[in-house]
Amino acid sequence: MKNHKIFSTVAFMSLTTLLMVSCKKESTNPPGISYQLQTTNRSSVIGRVESGNIVWTSGYGNASEVKFEGEGPNGELEYKSELQQHIDLFSGISTLGNVTLTPGTYKEVDFKVELVPTTAEPALELHGNYTSTGAPIPVIFRISSPLEIETEMNNVIISANSGYQALTSLNLALLSRGITQTMLDGAVRTNGNILINSSNNEALYNIILNNFKDSDEIEFKHD
Repeated sequence: MKNHKIFSTVAFMSLTTLLMVSCKKESTNPPGISYQLQTTNRSSVIGRVESGNIVWTSGYGNASEVKFEGEGPNGELEYKSELQQHIDLFSGISTLGNVTLTPGTYKEVDFKVELVPTTAEPALELHGNYTSTGAPIPVIFRISSPLEIETEMNNVIISANSGYQALTSLNLALLSRGITQTMLDGAVRTNGNILINSSNNEALYNIILNNFKDSDEIEFKHD
């Protein structure tokens, strides 16, 4: 009888320990957001009544950081994850990294992706072809300075022990908004290409760079 009591006590303690470990493991699993990036609508018409168009055919970016910023119950919070990743913007959806955060409801949320130049490559580069009345002309758009891609959403609810996806889509058709056929036909060419960067065809560069602010949208969903 005495041995039976000892066995029961040991079994009870083991079961209690197992339950405590199991509960602790489940409760300490923080929610996370997987950041993703893609390009859409890769052909754009130049002007409203003109016949020219740009078809973007390839491109890449170099991501250094993803951020989640929002206003929680106790004020503004920021979560981020650093990375060094080369992204093929034309290979489908690219997964950049994950951010872990505290469960809760967040207002005025900003999803941010930081693109930066490396020693060998710019922060972002797009290649395409411009066509008006003659043969297609290669176009290169290059950003050599840091670029922040930011999308916004309100009232984001994050639950414990859950995973989420934040997919940012870059609508390339919007990049040429405000650019006319006359501007592209008169652009300076480098080795037969229309190179658009901070020191070549600067007017075109500034228009496309500003259009980046309105070319992205966010899709946030549960895994």
